[in-house]
Amino acid sequence: MSEDRLQDLGDLWIWFADHSTRDYSPLYDAVCRGVASDRELLALVAEAPPTAHLPPLLLATVHYLVLGGLDHPLAAVYAGDSTADPVPLFRDLCLSHRREVLEVLAVRRVQTNEVGRSSLIGPALSWAAGRLGEPLSLIDVGSSAGLNMICDQFLLDYGPCGAIGPPDSDVVVECRVVSRPPPVPARLPAISHRVGVDLDPPDLHDPDDARWLLACVWPGTQRLARTERAIALARRDPPEVIEGDALRVLPDLLRGKDDGVRCVVTTWSFAYLRVEQRPAFVDILARAGQERPVVWIACDGRGLVELIDPGPAAEDGMTADVMSAVTFDADGAHPELLGFVHSHGRWLDWRAA
Repeated sequence: MSEDRLQDLGDLWIWFADHSTRDYSPLYDAVCRGVASDRELLALVAEAPPTAHLPPLLLATVHYLVLGGLDHPLAAVYAGDSTADPVPLFRDLCLSHRREVLEVLAVRRVQTNEVGRSSLIGPALSWAAGRLGEPLSLIDVGSSAGLNMICDQFLLDYGPCGAIGPPDSDVVVECRVVSRPPPVPARLPAISHRVGVDLDPPDLHDPDDARWLLACVWPGTQRLARTERAIALARRDPPEVIEGDALRVLPDLLRGKDDGVRCVVTTWSFAYLRVEQRPAFVDILARAGQERPVVWIACDGRGLVELIDPGPAAEDGMTADVMSAVTFDADGAHPELLGFVHSHGRWLDWRAA
């Protein structure tokens, strides 16, 4: 492996730390910056398939091994029972269990079923229903196991601004409101049909898949137990998730027979489409909108949805992602900035009328 390639991988880990872990996950921030300067660890990552080079996959792989009962001192750090420096322990686990790490990297994809994102999806669905009516027909692209498709079964708590959903829900998602309040009705709009699309959807009833979902949750951020409760809730009536390429299955889903308003949701999944695929995705929505209105709710990095010019955010611009809505109808595309958001739903800066 050339030094230039290793340097590129190291730069990627620094970028991820600067944009995702800084001021949010001290544990993962330290690990990411440690990996970025460690040639042996970068070389290990380089041995994996190119799709496994993104930092979250190695982080999840190590967490997966720890959750599986691996006897290693890093487990105590991840559980919050030790204050030892995680960087040398992370390094030791990767190198001493190199074969197991590479086996997981070769077969797994990042499955970010971060139910904190429901606190962002909820107001956006309420906004969509206010514009286009209800019920909504929900299509979640890049849904993983579909936990956020049951956001109407969670209690979404916005502090002084109120809460949405059943007060007795086992899953409580707290979100700090920045600037003006978002729509906070007593309940979310009615959903007539819901379906997810994912390239490799996990099976909620498979213990190994469930462990992988938990492994993709960052330790030390108080989110693991909440995800466990969301998995338990979803197992009672698992949401439908179709395995497949969104560009192939989306046209048929948009032509579905139910009467609900077509509402396509992408939460940090649009970025996973190749650059040349993104215009095709938008074109599918625009074509469907010629027949009946379609609203696309997107949460992603700044600049990903090119129809939106977001302007400045109230929070730190390094961590402020963009939530937007684009309505497609017979008159064309109508984009609107909904707000700025934290990628795991910790805060929401609502901007739409």
